[in-house]
Amino acid sequence: MSRKLLRNVDKSLGRFAVLLLAAAGRTVSVVRRTVGLSSPEGAPKRILVIKLVGVGDTVLMLTPLRRLRQRFPEATISALVTPLSSDVLAGDPNVDDLIVYDVLGAGRGPGGLLRMLRLLRKKKFDCVIDFEQHFQATALMAYFSGAPVRIGFFFKPAGRGLLYSHPVFLDPDKHMVEAFADLLVPLGIEHATIERLEPIQISRQDHETAATWLRKNGIAETDLLVGVHPGSGPRAPQRQWGAEKFAQITTLLRDEIGAQVVLTGIAKERPLIDEIVRLTGKTGVHDAAGHFTVKQTAALLTRCSLFISNDTGPMHLSAAVGTPTIGIFGPESPRRYAPFGSGNVGVSKGLACSPCVQIHRGKSDYCSEPSCMKGIEVADVWAEVVRRIPLRWGGAR
Repeated sequence: MSRKLLRNVDKSLGRFAVLLLAAAGRTVSVVRRTVGLSSPEGAPKRILVIKLVGVGDTVLMLTPLRRLRQRFPEATISALVTPLSSDVLAGDPNVDDLIVYDVLGAGRGPGGLLRMLRLLRKKKFDCVIDFEQHFQATALMAYFSGAPVRIGFFFKPAGRGLLYSHPVFLDPDKHMVEAFADLLVPLGIEHATIERLEPIQISRQDHETAATWLRKNGIAETDLLVGVHPGSGPRAPQRQWGAEKFAQITTLLRDEIGAQVVLTGIAKERPLIDEIVRLTGKTGVHDAAGHFTVKQTAALLTRCSLFISNDTGPMHLSAAVGTPTIGIFGPESPRRYAPFGSGNVGVSKGLACSPCVQIHRGKSDYCSEPSCMKGIEVADVWAEVVRRIPLRWGGAR
């Protein structure tokens, strides 16, 4: 079953199932309790968090996960994830157990879903926090887990929010890491100011893998290293700034400030990266596509003085490890997904038609020729570069 088919099934059958359950009056709380009421009596002992898709969103979830652990240090915290997002949480001290749901592989189809639901019920969770924004399926999984406390987002009055004991309004004007923090308020965890993202856990071995690759490519520890991520994954090519503009910014990085530039991406994005290398020439430009896992990519980013990326998962990885990050935005809003933290920025044109991606609505009306990305000039990004390069490399004050 493809991702596209799964999403269509979720929108149609999933929504029907949610409304059917709500109409039958079988939800634990017929009268919805909203954020602001007192927290549930007694501290939860077995907590499940759900985050099935999005490497970037999973990175953003690390910050509320730490607050959850601080509030309930004795609780067992499990995370329901897919193989795509599991690497982000592997080894995280705030998660005790990873439950991997391979929805496109061994767990696909109705049989896989039923096995997963049986497993969740067997674990007898007393609290489920659903970090997905619009999927009906995860609301159903939270409901059928049997947990008495179920927290998740709603945007429209009717829909998935009906299956939660504590539905939380998803404010589209908030950055997502702050919206995720809203999910903890029903548990008595106040929404304190978030200044930076919780860092991803990187092993010594992953650091050494990245360091070995850099040495093999002739990049010294004293070199100015800048990461560039020109891809946007196979599902969102409309978020790409384009090979020609990335080649131009890469050339400026190399020729104007003497940077060694490493081009990151997955193996399927190698044709895009090959084109950038062809346009720039190989000197000082290094192809890392397909060479690293998520954690190894994070290790590589700790060595970078700057990272430039389309709106995609590695952009959030970079922000989480503390590397100054420039995100390039078109279909999605930087208000919600800009690289979080001081010194980071989301560059966009702010056209009237943007954003056309509204995940909280389950809406992705991509243009075939996205003017929002084409309108961003190399000069717009370069202006942000020179504000962030340290003075010793010749950057602006």
